[in-house]
Amino acid sequence: MWHALTSSPAERRAVCDAIRFVLGDGPTDPREQALLELTAELLGGRLEPRVHDGPEALAAALPPPLRERALQSAMLATLMDEVVSPDEDLRVQALARAFALDEPRLRALHHVAHQRQALAFLDLARRSFARDAFEDALARGGPGKLWKIVGPLVGLAGDPELAQRYIGLGALPAGSLGRAYFEFVTRNRLSFPGEHRAVPEAGVWHDLTHVLAGYGTSDEEEILVVSFIAGYRRDDPFFWLFTIVLQYHLGIRVSPYSPRKTGLFRPRAAQAAYERGTHVTIDLERWDPWPHFHRPLAELRREFGVPPRTDANETDPP
Repeated sequence: MWHALTSSPAERRAVCDAIRFVLGDGPTDPREQALLELTAELLGGRLEPRVHDGPEALAAALPPPLRERALQSAMLATLMDEVVSPDEDLRVQALARAFALDEPRLRALHHVAHQRQALAFLDLARRSFARDAFEDALARGGPGKLWKIVGPLVGLAGDPELAQRYIGLGALPAGSLGRAYFEFVTRNRLSFPGEHRAVPEAGVWHDLTHVLAGYGTSDEEEILVVSFIAGYRRDDPFFWLFTIVLQYHLGIRVSPYSPRKTGLFRPRAAQAAYERGTHVTIDLERWDPWPHFHRPLAELRREFGVPPRTDANETDPP
């Protein structure tokens, strides 16, 4: 899934055959079939009968850019039925070797297949955006700066002055970004940065993504907002898609801010949200909102290229 690509019929079939190879005899779960059909559509055509057998034949049929797409799509497919079997893991690893790819999530998938969820979490955490935030805080301000991030998370520290600055956004005019953010936090009974057990200020960009994109905080909406983030981050969209599937489809904790749920990932809904995100012209994680909080939310959406939300495209049948 994710970016639509132009491919020849032979290449498209090989990508789909890579998914079928990893799944054994092919999809046995409707959600696996849905992802397989979506992959074919995003490669510019429809699903064709299988012709390739074995990773070497698949490697010979695919150029390097499509090998990565095929491997990542196959990895997602193993998650769709909510269980990764050791046999599926072996086939994924064989595919990666034949493709000469060292996909960063291969190790995490291996741990999931062998019921080592804690090790999967640690492997993903080493590459997460939270690690970057912690390292940046430590480099810029030492342990004290780092404690301002970690302390509120565990309820042992707060920053009343910072919290009051965010609470003050409620005085901005209706329709402004700052007022919309204030209402998002209060309506959903969340906490402002600086309050006890609040998301640190370095994570405000996630909540602002909710506001700018128009997503709520239900489990299904969290999947959509992370898929939207995958679209505008661009550098490694698969990280976001893979981790949100683990959190909300397999019930493996990846984010400390989100509940563990199962069976909620819908490929077409996530793809529609991802596609919306690709139109956004800024990376909100690296954006300073304070000069813009007073501005109309509608104006910022236009300026940053946020497309209107089309619920019909972001809803899958169960």
